[in-house]
Amino acid sequence: MNTSINEHNTNEMMKASIITEYGEGVNLQMSTLPKPSITEDEVLIEVVAAGVNPVDFHVRNGMIKDMDVHTLPLVLGWDAAGIVSKIGKNVKDLKVGDEVFVFAPIFGQGAYAQYISVKANLVALKPKTLNFVQSAAIPLAAVTAYQGLFRDGALQKGQKVLIHNASGGVGGFAVQLAKNAGAYVIAIASTSKEEYVKSLGADEFIDYTSTNFEEVLSDLDLVFVARGGTDILEKSLEVLKSGGQMVSTLDELDEQLKEKSNINFTRMWVQPSLEDLNVIKEEIDNDNIKVAIDSVYSFEQAQDALKRSESYKAVGKIVINIKEDVV
Repeated sequence: MNTSINEHNTNEMMKASIITEYGEGVNLQMSTLPKPSITEDEVLIEVVAAGVNPVDFHVRNGMIKDMDVHTLPLVLGWDAAGIVSKIGKNVKDLKVGDEVFVFAPIFGQGAYAQYISVKANLVALKPKTLNFVQSAAIPLAAVTAYQGLFRDGALQKGQKVLIHNASGGVGGFAVQLAKNAGAYVIAIASTSKEEYVKSLGADEFIDYTSTNFEEVLSDLDLVFVARGGTDILEKSLEVLKSGGQMVSTLDELDEQLKEKSNINFTRMWVQPSLEDLNVIKEEIDNDNIKVAIDSVYSFEQAQDALKRSESYKAVGKIVINIKEDVV
């Protein structure tokens, strides 16, 4: 799976925002690379907009460099919305000119570029009710929320779920998906995010800056932790019922705590899924899910977009508008 952009060498070139070494934000630079070629099962997408997710700066920082899945130079970003430019000979369900969106595999080249090649069986027609910028904000975050709640968290109607970082990209989708499924949703964020989070359908809001959630909650069925880097996992053990579920998008729970606690813990790994993406698209086109855009950056401002993501201050999703004459 060691995929290099240079393996797709053609005579045509494209602009891309890439890293040639791991580390700080300044390592993300605009460059020119060969336009990707496609296999018989792939499509080439002209990227109109690329979604920004925390995994982007984690990869830039070197989080998975020892896994030997990337070869530098590396194009970051794995959410794309755009127009099908070319199709492989085995592709039947898509055609040139289709307006699409996709969560591309994180172990491949990304979407901060004018073009991306992706397996056709991961690419969905974009929501009819949204433009390209809005559509680019959806795939990775929404699929993460969907798989975390229902695949790994086994959430059922009538259960109580606690969602940490409910104002972020993943958390915002998780609040809505859980509520739509008939769960009782408790959302945690900061004071300034309360109105936004409640607008997504949260039944209860907790301001983490003024309230220790572990002191006021108990007997929950599921805790969904959509961020890392703190002691949230340890504290969340205190609010789960016996046999409850905890799903973390980033951090692992200490092995000794796992053994001592009578709960089910999953450090989830999101997987690209056309089926899940189509479920989410249908919910959006039926007006059951809102897509909140925190900010939109130009192609040349990719560094700034990642800086915004790294601040953890975004309310909703950050998007890079690659093809600025199209929205």
